[in-house]
Amino acid sequence: MNRRAAFLILLLLLSSAAAGLAAWGLVRHGALAERSLPDRRIVQHFLTIAFGREHADGPGRQLAKWRRGIRYKVLRWAGGPDSERAEALLHRQMGVLAALSGLHIVRTDLFDANFVVALTSEDLFAWQMRRALARAGRLPGGRIADANCAGVFGQEIETGAIAYARILIPVDRAVRRNLLERCVAEETAQVLGLPNDADGGVRSVFNDADRSTGLSRLDRLFVALLYHPRLEPGLSRAETARRLRQILPAVRRRLAY
Repeated sequence: MNRRAAFLILLLLLSSAAAGLAAWGLVRHGALAERSLPDRRIVQHFLTIAFGREHADGPGRQLAKWRRGIRYKVLRWAGGPDSERAEALLHRQMGVLAALSGLHIVRTDLFDANFVVALTSEDLFAWQMRRALARAGRLPGGRIADANCAGVFGQEIETGAIAYARILIPVDRAVRRNLLERCVAEETAQVLGLPNDADGGVRSVFNDADRSTGLSRLDRLFVALLYHPRLEPGLSRAETARRLRQILPAVRRRLAY
């Protein structure tokens, strides 16, 4: 398949001061209180997350989203109960994202996968990160080497559609830092086309100051907005903002936000 792709490195750098693990879908002690935001702030946060690029040169110029279905594969480079738990969390999260986005998301064999999740170890993570960065023509930095988990996606230059994604989670590091659930929730959402951090003050897995372990109501709204049919891959920031304002009231009502 002849496809030109631009690879964007999306790295999750989370505070090591996060509190202890909680069950999936529950909020850690210390998570920000959730409150409904006015339309203006929702649009502002969405544009920051969708068009910002962590550790990349400049903001994204095109809206990125999947246009075709996702066929995902889990690679377990590290064994043990923690990897089993991470895989179970991942399967559940992919089901949540499928419901929110309307994408057809299925598990598949490696050779057919366009979305690969590597559950790896801390020892292998740096090497795998270097390979991903080299593929994107970037050099690793000090903060990148200490990342808790990472996501990479390839975007078609002509259309803005996402063609390929890869997530790396060093399970032992994520467990030690009490961030396993957080890594699964944030990275899977980021490689759907929401790659940047949110502005502070909101309860969101995109906000590093928040300690939530699962998608908040606002995060679910972001995913549903991104995959509304009116938002097409490749849209400019200005056109995305214009269409967001048109579709936001109806999507808010549908999700009761």
